[in-house]
Amino acid sequence: MPLSVIALIVLSGCIHVGWNLLLKGATSRHVSSWLAVCLPGIVSLPFVWADTTQHLWFLAAGSAVFQAAYYLLLAYGYEHYDLGVLYPIARGVAPLLSTIWSVLLLGDRPNAYGIGAVILITSGTIWIGLRNRKPGERHAVPWLPLLVALIISGYTIVDAYGTRVSSPFVYYSVCMTCTGIAMFPYIWWQTPKLRQTITAEAPRAVLIGIGSYVSYLIVLSCYAIAPVSYVAATREMSIVIAGIVGWLWLKESFGATRLIGAGAVAAGVILLVLFG
Repeated sequence: MPLSVIALIVLSGCIHVGWNLLLKGATSRHVSSWLAVCLPGIVSLPFVWADTTQHLWFLAAGSAVFQAAYYLLLAYGYEHYDLGVLYPIARGVAPLLSTIWSVLLLGDRPNAYGIGAVILITSGTIWIGLRNRKPGERHAVPWLPLLVALIISGYTIVDAYGTRVSSPFVYYSVCMTCTGIAMFPYIWWQTPKLRQTITAEAPRAVLIGIGSYVSYLIVLSCYAIAPVSYVAATREMSIVIAGIVGWLWLKESFGATRLIGAGAVAAGVILLVLFG
């Protein structure tokens, strides 16, 4: 896989970690997530309306179901799991599932080195998440992160196909609009004082929305020029980036667990660069 694609995915990962940290600190994570989805879609949709098709709206609506579930479960998960557990497990399992779906549904054919790289990257990220769990949680199956991973793999495949029949910008603008609509009934039901909450969360949500939109638009652009399994796996560099941010900025210990996981992820990325 070209170094230029790797560089774009790393940039996307840096932005992705940033908006997840902002979401983690939000007072109403559900409303912040919803606003972060709605705002980019509302702003960009008028510019792409003329290029949309019925088929594109159908694909975007399918992705919206997965995306809405992802944002809502992510917001819920941050109330019950630490960032260092939910994020690595969910993001780590997703590439492995995405690889399976891409082979079965999109006809991708990763080579042996590519499959090995995906396994290395997946193993490294899952290792970090499992080792970060509290002692009493070590033997429990992390069902919620695994469910989030399944949902991520679902919208990954739909979105990868969507970018192959349209431009990433047009597709994602429609997708964000559909996702905002899909999330609205739950937001309305769960938030008694919705107007006041929107006012309070709007400044943070704008930043989250910009970050999530830009980071995923970069990924969609990469889906159009590289195998889905490789892009999905390389995205997990964000786990390593999150660890470095926590070490340098939040003064967290990097530790042997993160070092081993980061080493596996780095080895997987090197395999993709050299042989993928």
